[in-house]
Amino acid sequence: MISGGMSAMMLAAVLMSSLLVAPDLLHSSQYSYSTVLPPGWSWSYAHGINDNGDIVGYGGRGATMSFLYSSGTYAELMPPGWSSAYALTINRIGEIVGYGTVNGIDKGFLYANGSYTELLPPGWSWAWAIRINDYADVVGGGSNGVAARGFLYSNGSYTELRPPGWSVSTAYGINNSGVIAGWGTDGFGINKGYIYSNGSYTELLPQGWTSATAYYINNKGEVIGEGADGAGREKGYIYRNGDYTELLPPGWTDVVPEVISDSGEVAGYGTEGGVVKGFVYTNGSYLILTSPDRPNTTIIGINNNREVVGLAYNTARGFVSTLCPNLPVRIFGSVPAYYYTLQEAYDNAENGDIIQAHDIIFAGDIHFDLDKSVTLSGGYDCDYSAVGSMSRINGGLFINHGRIIVGDIVSE
Repeated sequence: MISGGMSAMMLAAVLMSSLLVAPDLLHSSQYSYSTVLPPGWSWSYAHGINDNGDIVGYGGRGATMSFLYSSGTYAELMPPGWSSAYALTINRIGEIVGYGTVNGIDKGFLYANGSYTELLPPGWSWAWAIRINDYADVVGGGSNGVAARGFLYSNGSYTELRPPGWSVSTAYGINNSGVIAGWGTDGFGINKGYIYSNGSYTELLPQGWTSATAYYINNKGEVIGEGADGAGREKGYIYRNGDYTELLPPGWTDVVPEVISDSGEVAGYGTEGGVVKGFVYTNGSYLILTSPDRPNTTIIGINNNREVVGLAYNTARGFVSTLCPNLPVRIFGSVPAYYYTLQEAYDNAENGDIIQAHDIIFAGDIHFDLDKSVTLSGGYDCDYSAVGSMSRINGGLFINHGRIIVGDIVSE
Protein backbone atom coordinates (compact mmCIF):
# COMPACT_ATOMS: atom_id res chain seq x y z
CA MET A 1 0.00 0.00 0.00
CA ILE A 2 1.34 3.46 -0.82
CA SER A 3 0.57 5.90 2.00
CA GLY A 4 2.36 8.73 3.83
CA GLY A 5 5.57 8.67 5.83
CA MET A 6 8.93 7.75 4.13
CA SER A 7 11.41 9.97 2.31
CA ALA A 8 12.22 9.30 -1.34
CA MET A 9 15.85 8.53 -0.50
CA MET A 10 14.90 6.02 2.21
CA LEU A 11 12.36 4.34 -0.06
CA ALA A 12 14.88 4.07 -2.90
CA ALA A 13 17.27 2.31 -0.51
CA VAL A 14 14.55 -0.16 0.45
CA LEU A 15 13.81 -0.84 -3.20
CA MET A 16 17.45 -1.45 -4.09
CA SER A 17 17.91 -3.81 -1.13
CA SER A 18 15.24 -6.08 -2.60
CA LEU A 19 17.08 -6.61 -5.91
CA LEU A 20 17.58 -10.37 -5.65
CA VAL A 21 16.91 -11.49 -9.22
CA ALA A 22 17.86 -9.76 -12.46
CA PRO A 23 14.74 -8.53 -14.29
CA ASP A 24 15.62 -10.47 -17.47
CA LEU A 25 16.00 -13.87 -15.76
CA LEU A 26 12.80 -15.29 -14.25
CA HIS A 27 12.18 -18.54 -12.38
CA SER A 28 9.83 -20.74 -10.31
CA SER A 29 6.14 -19.81 -10.23
CA GLN A 30 6.16 -18.80 -13.90
CA TYR A 31 5.08 -22.32 -14.93
CA SER A 32 3.41 -25.58 -13.89
CA TYR A 33 5.03 -29.02 -14.24
CA SER A 34 3.62 -32.50 -14.92
CA THR A 35 5.42 -35.79 -15.60
CA VAL A 36 4.72 -37.58 -18.90
CA LEU A 37 5.32 -41.33 -18.50
CA PRO A 38 3.19 -44.10 -20.06
CA PRO A 39 1.99 -46.73 -17.53
CA GLY A 40 4.56 -49.45 -16.94
CA TRP A 41 7.36 -47.63 -18.73
CA SER A 42 10.71 -47.18 -16.98
CA TRP A 43 11.69 -43.99 -18.82
CA SER A 44 10.32 -41.46 -21.28
CA TYR A 45 11.23 -38.41 -23.34
CA ALA A 46 8.48 -35.96 -24.33
CA HIS A 47 9.64 -34.54 -27.65
CA GLY A 48 6.81 -32.80 -29.51
CA ILE A 49 3.51 -31.06 -28.74
CA ASN A 50 0.86 -29.59 -31.03
CA ASP A 51 -1.62 -26.78 -30.40
CA ASN A 52 -4.22 -29.28 -29.18
CA GLY A 53 -1.87 -30.34 -26.37
CA ASP A 54 -1.20 -33.77 -27.91
CA ILE A 55 2.29 -34.96 -26.92
CA VAL A 56 4.59 -37.44 -28.65
CA GLY A 57 7.87 -38.90 -27.57
CA TYR A 58 9.61 -42.16 -26.86
CA GLY A 59 10.89 -44.38 -24.07
CA GLY A 60 10.01 -47.85 -22.97
CA ARG A 61 10.27 -50.72 -20.59
CA GLY A 62 12.68 -52.70 -22.78
CA ALA A 63 12.85 -51.91 -26.48
CA THR A 64 12.55 -48.20 -27.26
CA MET A 65 9.09 -47.37 -28.57
CA SER A 66 7.04 -44.26 -29.21
CA PHE A 67 3.97 -42.88 -27.49
CA LEU A 68 1.12 -40.46 -28.10
CA TYR A 69 -0.44 -38.75 -25.07
CA SER A 70 -3.81 -37.18 -25.86
CA SER A 71 -6.73 -36.18 -23.64
CA GLY A 72 -5.25 -38.01 -20.66
CA THR A 73 -4.70 -41.30 -22.52
CA TYR A 74 -1.48 -42.94 -23.71
CA ALA A 75 -1.14 -44.93 -26.94
CA GLU A 76 1.98 -46.95 -27.76
CA LEU A 77 3.37 -46.55 -31.29
CA MET A 78 5.61 -49.01 -33.14
CA PRO A 79 5.56 -49.68 -36.90
CA PRO A 80 4.94 -53.41 -37.57
CA GLY A 81 8.15 -55.42 -37.61
CA TRP A 82 10.32 -52.60 -36.30
CA SER A 83 12.67 -53.10 -33.35
CA SER A 84 12.61 -49.46 -32.18
CA ALA A 85 10.74 -46.23 -32.82
CA TYR A 86 11.36 -42.60 -31.83
CA ALA A 87 8.41 -40.21 -32.37
CA LEU A 88 9.68 -36.65 -32.71
CA THR A 89 6.91 -34.28 -33.83
CA ILE A 90 3.14 -34.08 -34.29
CA ASN A 91 1.19 -31.64 -36.42
CA ARG A 92 -2.10 -29.88 -35.74
CA ILE A 93 -4.25 -32.74 -37.12
CA GLY A 94 -2.38 -35.45 -35.22
CA GLU A 95 -0.01 -36.82 -37.86
CA ILE A 96 3.26 -38.01 -36.33
CA VAL A 97 6.78 -38.45 -37.69
CA GLY A 98 9.92 -40.01 -36.31
CA TYR A 99 12.42 -42.73 -37.04
CA GLY A 100 13.45 -46.18 -35.91
CA THR A 101 15.10 -49.42 -36.94
CA VAL A 102 13.81 -52.28 -39.08
CA ASN A 103 16.03 -55.16 -40.18
CA GLY A 104 19.07 -53.20 -39.04
CA ILE A 105 18.26 -50.13 -41.17
CA ASP A 106 17.23 -46.74 -39.79
CA LYS A 107 14.12 -45.40 -41.51
CA GLY A 108 11.71 -42.59 -40.97
CA PHE A 109 8.02 -43.13 -40.40
CA LEU A 110 4.79 -41.20 -40.84
CA TYR A 111 1.84 -42.22 -38.67
CA ALA A 112 -1.55 -40.97 -39.89
CA ASN A 113 -5.10 -42.25 -39.48
CA GLY A 114 -3.91 -45.39 -37.72
CA SER A 115 -1.47 -46.41 -40.48
CA TYR A 116 2.32 -46.22 -40.84
CA THR A 117 4.26 -45.15 -43.92
CA GLU A 118 7.97 -46.00 -44.05
CA LEU A 119 10.16 -43.14 -45.25
CA LEU A 120 13.43 -43.84 -47.07
CA PRO A 121 14.32 -41.99 -50.28
CA PRO A 122 15.17 -44.36 -53.17
CA GLY A 123 18.80 -45.46 -53.09
CA TRP A 124 19.43 -44.10 -49.61
CA SER A 125 21.06 -46.26 -46.93
CA TRP A 126 19.21 -44.69 -43.99
CA ALA A 127 16.93 -41.77 -43.11
CA TRP A 128 15.27 -40.01 -40.18
CA ALA A 129 12.00 -38.06 -40.41
CA ILE A 130 12.29 -35.00 -38.16
CA ARG A 131 9.46 -32.48 -38.77
CA ILE A 132 6.00 -32.41 -40.31
CA ASN A 133 3.83 -29.41 -41.15
CA ASP A 134 0.04 -29.25 -41.11
CA TYR A 135 -0.12 -30.37 -44.77
CA ALA A 136 1.77 -33.63 -44.13
CA ASP A 137 4.98 -32.38 -45.75
CA VAL A 138 7.88 -34.13 -43.99
CA VAL A 139 11.55 -33.18 -43.78
CA GLY A 140 14.53 -35.04 -42.39
CA GLY A 141 17.98 -36.29 -43.14
CA GLY A 142 19.98 -39.38 -43.94
CA SER A 143 22.54 -40.70 -46.39
CA ASN A 144 22.20 -41.18 -50.13
CA GLY A 145 24.98 -43.74 -50.00
CA VAL A 146 27.66 -41.11 -50.61
CA ALA A 147 27.12 -38.34 -48.05
CA ALA A 148 24.56 -36.91 -45.62
CA ARG A 149 21.62 -35.18 -47.30
CA GLY A 150 18.34 -33.57 -46.35
CA PHE A 151 15.04 -34.58 -47.88
CA LEU A 152 11.47 -33.39 -48.37
CA TYR A 153 8.66 -35.93 -48.60
CA SER A 154 5.48 -34.45 -50.07
CA ASN A 155 2.52 -36.13 -51.76
CA GLY A 156 4.41 -39.40 -52.05
CA SER A 157 7.51 -37.91 -53.71
CA TYR A 158 11.01 -37.18 -52.40
CA THR A 159 13.17 -34.13 -53.06
CA GLU A 160 16.85 -34.16 -52.07
CA LEU A 161 17.97 -30.98 -50.31
CA ARG A 162 21.54 -29.65 -50.49
CA PRO A 163 22.66 -26.05 -51.07
CA PRO A 164 24.91 -25.74 -54.16
CA GLY A 165 28.54 -26.55 -53.41
CA TRP A 166 27.86 -27.95 -49.96
CA SER A 167 29.35 -31.31 -49.02
CA VAL A 168 26.71 -32.45 -46.51
CA SER A 169 23.29 -31.26 -45.38
CA THR A 170 20.17 -32.17 -43.44
CA ALA A 171 16.68 -30.66 -43.17
CA TYR A 172 15.28 -29.92 -39.72
CA GLY A 173 12.19 -27.75 -40.05
CA ILE A 174 9.32 -26.91 -42.41
CA ASN A 175 6.49 -24.43 -41.97
CA ASN A 176 2.99 -24.37 -43.43
CA SER A 177 4.18 -22.34 -46.43
CA GLY A 178 6.59 -25.14 -47.32
CA VAL A 179 9.68 -23.11 -46.43
CA ILE A 180 12.43 -25.39 -45.07
CA ALA A 181 15.28 -24.79 -42.61
CA GLY A 182 18.31 -26.98 -42.12
CA TRP A 183 22.07 -26.96 -41.91
CA GLY A 184 25.22 -28.58 -43.21
CA THR A 185 28.77 -27.92 -44.36
CA ASP A 186 29.73 -25.69 -47.26
CA GLY A 187 32.54 -26.24 -49.74
CA PHE A 188 35.06 -24.57 -47.39
CA GLY A 189 34.25 -26.84 -44.46
CA ILE A 190 32.16 -24.26 -42.56
CA ASN A 191 28.95 -25.36 -40.87
CA LYS A 192 26.05 -23.09 -41.81
CA GLY A 193 22.30 -22.99 -41.64
CA TYR A 194 20.09 -22.57 -44.68
CA ILE A 195 16.57 -21.66 -45.76
CA TYR A 196 15.06 -23.34 -48.81
CA SER A 197 12.12 -21.58 -50.46
CA ASN A 198 10.71 -21.87 -53.99
CA GLY A 199 13.80 -23.63 -55.28
CA SER A 200 16.31 -21.15 -53.83
CA TYR A 201 18.68 -21.41 -50.87
CA THR A 202 19.66 -18.69 -48.38
CA GLU A 203 22.73 -19.35 -46.24
CA LEU A 204 22.59 -18.50 -42.52
CA LEU A 205 25.64 -17.46 -40.50
CA PRO A 206 25.50 -14.59 -37.98
CA GLN A 207 28.14 -11.93 -38.55
CA GLY A 208 31.43 -12.81 -36.89
CA TRP A 209 30.41 -16.40 -36.14
CA THR A 210 32.52 -19.36 -37.22
CA SER A 211 29.68 -21.90 -37.43
CA ALA A 212 25.90 -22.16 -37.30
CA THR A 213 23.02 -24.62 -37.53
CA ALA A 214 19.30 -24.10 -38.23
CA TYR A 215 16.81 -26.26 -36.35
CA TYR A 216 13.34 -24.81 -36.78
CA ILE A 217 11.29 -22.34 -38.82
CA ASN A 218 7.90 -21.02 -37.71
CA ASN A 219 4.96 -19.92 -39.83
CA LYS A 220 6.26 -16.34 -39.90
CA GLY A 221 9.53 -17.51 -41.45
CA GLU A 222 11.57 -16.93 -38.29
CA VAL A 223 14.46 -19.38 -37.89
CA ILE A 224 16.42 -20.47 -34.81
CA GLY A 225 19.71 -22.28 -34.49
CA GLU A 226 22.99 -22.32 -32.61
CA GLY A 227 26.70 -22.08 -33.28
CA ALA A 228 29.94 -20.43 -32.18
CA ASP A 229 30.90 -16.78 -32.27
CA GLY A 230 34.37 -15.49 -33.10
CA ALA A 231 35.52 -16.05 -29.51
CA GLY A 232 34.36 -19.65 -29.54
CA ARG A 233 31.35 -19.04 -27.29
CA GLU A 234 28.41 -21.32 -28.01
CA LYS A 235 25.30 -19.23 -28.60
CA GLY A 236 21.88 -19.42 -30.15
CA TYR A 237 20.29 -17.06 -32.64
CA ILE A 238 16.98 -15.93 -34.07
CA TYR A 239 16.88 -14.96 -37.75
CA ARG A 240 13.97 -12.74 -38.72
CA ASN A 241 13.54 -10.28 -41.58
CA GLY A 242 17.22 -10.51 -42.48
CA ASP A 243 18.49 -9.70 -38.98
CA TYR A 244 20.04 -11.89 -36.28
CA THR A 245 19.39 -11.78 -32.52
CA GLU A 246 21.93 -13.64 -30.38
CA LEU A 247 20.71 -15.85 -27.53
CA LEU A 248 22.61 -16.74 -24.35
CA PRO A 249 21.04 -16.45 -20.88
CA PRO A 250 23.20 -14.48 -18.41
CA GLY A 251 25.79 -16.69 -16.72
CA TRP A 252 25.31 -19.62 -19.10
CA THR A 253 28.22 -21.23 -20.95
CA ASP A 254 26.21 -22.56 -23.90
CA VAL A 255 22.68 -22.72 -25.26
CA VAL A 256 20.74 -24.82 -27.81
CA PRO A 257 17.50 -23.25 -29.10
CA GLU A 258 15.26 -26.07 -30.37
CA VAL A 259 11.96 -24.49 -31.48
CA ILE A 260 10.26 -21.14 -32.02
CA SER A 261 6.50 -20.64 -31.76
CA ASP A 262 4.48 -18.53 -34.17
CA SER A 263 4.46 -15.74 -31.56
CA GLY A 264 8.27 -15.76 -31.55
CA GLU A 265 8.90 -17.52 -28.24
CA VAL A 266 12.06 -19.64 -28.36
CA ALA A 267 12.47 -22.81 -26.28
CA GLY A 268 15.57 -24.89 -25.71
CA TYR A 269 18.23 -25.71 -23.16
CA GLY A 270 21.79 -24.97 -22.13
CA THR A 271 24.30 -25.12 -19.31
CA GLU A 272 24.80 -22.96 -16.24
CA GLY A 273 27.33 -23.98 -13.61
CA GLY A 274 27.55 -27.50 -14.99
CA VAL A 275 23.76 -28.02 -14.79
CA VAL A 276 21.62 -28.38 -17.91
CA LYS A 277 18.53 -26.16 -17.75
CA GLY A 278 15.58 -25.45 -20.01
CA PHE A 279 14.63 -21.95 -21.08
CA VAL A 280 11.97 -19.98 -22.91
CA TYR A 281 12.98 -16.65 -24.44
CA THR A 282 10.27 -14.00 -24.85
CA ASN A 283 10.84 -10.38 -25.88
CA GLY A 284 14.28 -10.10 -24.32
CA SER A 285 13.56 -12.11 -21.15
CA TYR A 286 14.58 -15.67 -20.30
CA LEU A 287 12.30 -17.94 -18.29
CA ILE A 288 14.41 -20.72 -16.74
CA LEU A 289 12.75 -24.09 -16.15
CA THR A 290 14.44 -26.14 -13.46
CA SER A 291 14.12 -26.94 -9.75
CA PRO A 292 16.21 -28.61 -7.02
CA ASP A 293 14.51 -31.98 -7.50
CA ARG A 294 14.68 -31.78 -11.32
CA PRO A 295 18.16 -30.58 -12.32
CA ASN A 296 19.44 -31.20 -15.84
CA THR A 297 16.28 -30.34 -17.74
CA THR A 298 15.96 -29.96 -21.51
CA ILE A 299 13.10 -28.39 -23.47
CA ILE A 300 12.56 -29.71 -26.99
CA GLY A 301 9.04 -28.63 -27.98
CA ILE A 302 6.70 -25.66 -27.60
CA ASN A 303 3.26 -24.96 -29.03
CA ASN A 304 1.36 -21.73 -29.59
CA ASN A 305 -0.43 -22.06 -26.24
CA ARG A 306 2.79 -21.71 -24.21
CA GLU A 307 3.03 -25.40 -23.38
CA VAL A 308 6.53 -26.92 -23.48
CA VAL A 309 7.79 -30.51 -23.34
CA GLY A 310 11.13 -32.13 -22.69
CA LEU A 311 13.14 -34.38 -20.41
CA ALA A 312 14.31 -34.25 -16.80
CA TYR A 313 17.53 -36.24 -17.11
CA ASN A 314 18.01 -37.06 -13.43
CA THR A 315 14.65 -38.81 -13.22
CA ALA A 316 14.60 -40.06 -16.86
CA ARG A 317 11.06 -38.75 -17.21
CA GLY A 318 9.40 -36.64 -19.84
CA PHE A 319 7.43 -33.60 -18.73
CA VAL A 320 4.99 -30.96 -19.91
CA SER A 321 4.95 -27.45 -18.47
CA THR A 322 2.33 -24.79 -18.99
CA LEU A 323 3.79 -21.31 -18.86
CA CYS A 324 1.94 -18.45 -17.27
CA PRO A 325 0.09 -16.13 -19.65
CA ASN A 326 2.44 -13.67 -21.32
CA LEU A 327 0.70 -10.80 -19.51
CA PRO A 328 2.20 -11.18 -16.04
CA VAL A 329 0.57 -8.23 -14.24
CA ARG A 330 -3.11 -7.62 -13.60
CA ILE A 331 -5.44 -5.21 -11.84
CA PHE A 332 -7.56 -7.38 -9.57
CA GLY A 333 -11.33 -7.19 -9.89
CA SER A 334 -14.48 -9.02 -10.95
CA VAL A 335 -13.21 -8.62 -14.52
CA PRO A 336 -9.39 -8.44 -14.17
CA ALA A 337 -7.39 -6.33 -16.61
CA TYR A 338 -4.01 -7.76 -17.70
CA TYR A 339 -0.82 -5.92 -18.64
CA TYR A 340 2.79 -6.60 -19.64
CA THR A 341 4.39 -4.33 -17.03
CA LEU A 342 3.72 -2.90 -13.61
CA GLN A 343 3.89 0.62 -15.05
CA GLU A 344 1.08 -0.14 -17.51
CA ALA A 345 -1.06 -1.60 -14.74
CA TYR A 346 -0.32 1.30 -12.39
CA ASP A 347 -1.11 3.90 -15.02
CA ASN A 348 -4.50 2.28 -15.67
CA ALA A 349 -5.33 1.62 -12.02
CA GLU A 350 -7.73 3.73 -10.02
CA ASN A 351 -7.39 4.84 -6.42
CA GLY A 352 -7.75 1.82 -4.13
CA ASP A 353 -7.04 -0.85 -6.78
CA ILE A 354 -4.97 -3.98 -6.11
CA ILE A 355 -2.21 -4.82 -8.62
CA GLN A 356 -0.98 -8.42 -8.65
CA ALA A 357 1.92 -10.10 -10.47
CA HIS A 358 3.44 -13.51 -11.09
CA ASP A 359 6.57 -14.20 -9.06
CA ILE A 360 8.63 -10.97 -8.91
CA ILE A 361 7.62 -9.25 -12.13
CA PHE A 362 7.57 -5.86 -10.37
CA ALA A 363 10.68 -4.89 -12.36
CA GLY A 364 11.89 -1.77 -14.09
CA ASP A 365 11.54 1.96 -13.50
CA ILE A 366 8.26 2.97 -11.88
CA HIS A 367 6.67 6.42 -12.03
CA PHE A 368 4.32 6.96 -9.07
CA ASP A 369 1.54 9.53 -8.90
CA LEU A 370 1.21 10.80 -5.32
CA ASP A 371 -2.51 11.39 -5.84
CA LYS A 372 -3.12 7.66 -6.38
CA SER A 373 -3.07 4.97 -3.69
CA VAL A 374 -2.84 1.31 -4.79
CA THR A 375 -1.76 -2.00 -3.29
CA LEU A 376 1.11 -3.88 -4.98
CA SER A 377 1.07 -7.64 -4.44
CA GLY A 378 3.48 -10.19 -5.96
CA GLY A 379 4.08 -13.91 -5.60
CA TYR A 380 1.31 -15.55 -7.61
CA ASP A 381 1.20 -18.61 -9.84
CA CYS A 382 -0.42 -18.82 -13.27
CA ASP A 383 -4.00 -18.67 -12.00
CA TYR A 384 -3.12 -15.96 -9.48
CA SER A 385 -3.23 -18.22 -6.44
CA ALA A 386 -0.75 -16.89 -3.88
CA VAL A 387 2.40 -19.00 -3.69
CA GLY A 388 4.54 -16.97 -1.30
CA SER A 389 5.33 -13.64 0.33
CA MET A 390 7.32 -12.15 -2.52
CA SER A 391 6.10 -8.58 -3.11
CA ARG A 392 9.11 -6.58 -4.30
CA ILE A 393 9.90 -3.77 -6.69
CA ASN A 394 13.04 -3.77 -8.86
CA GLY A 395 14.36 -0.64 -10.50
CA GLY A 396 14.28 3.10 -10.05
CA LEU A 397 11.61 5.28 -8.47
CA PHE A 398 10.34 8.49 -10.08
CA ILE A 399 8.05 10.93 -8.25
CA ASN A 400 5.52 13.17 -9.95
CA HIS A 401 4.65 16.74 -8.86
CA GLY A 402 8.14 17.42 -7.43
CA ARG A 403 7.42 16.23 -3.89
CA ILE A 404 10.04 14.40 -1.80
CA ILE A 405 7.73 12.59 0.64
CA VAL A 406 6.27 9.57 -1.10
CA GLY A 407 4.98 7.12 1.47
CA ASP A 408 5.49 3.52 2.48
CA ILE A 409 5.43 0.38 0.35
CA VAL A 410 4.25 -2.52 2.47
CA SER A 411 5.35 -6.01 1.37
CA GLU A 412 3.12 -8.67 2.92
